[in-house]
Amino acid sequence: MRPSTLLVAALLAALVTGFSPAYSADLPKRAMNDEVFRNAKGWLIFKGDVEPGWEHRNVQVYKRLCKGCEWKLVKKVETDAQGRWRTRVYAPRTGSWYWKGLVPKAGGYGRSVTQTWRTFVD
Repeated sequence: MRPSTLLVAALLAALVTGFSPAYSADLPKRAMNDEVFRNAKGWLIFKGDVEPGWEHRNVQVYKRLCKGCEWKLVKKVETDAQGRWRTRVYAPRTGSWYWKGLVPKAGGYGRSVTQTWRTFVD
């Protein structure tokens, strides 16, 4: 090998073995304070309050069609100046759908996830 290739390989090995980033599981989670409720018009509303420090940033809302199905990103909802967010969610005519909100790892906090909510028509 050429000396430059050896140097790059040595630097890469030192970087991989000597640098251990904080994993999301090791970091504290943000409080999501979430709920799903029916408003006066009969709509299902998924809302939450991300604390601390998630003002004017996006909360990712995911849906899945069954318990074993994949989560799919449905929308990104922006929080207000206090970290509050809300969006309308739906229920299928038959069966049920599952919903969750997610805030990615940022600012010294790990990835934070809401409860998983199941919507259905009674």
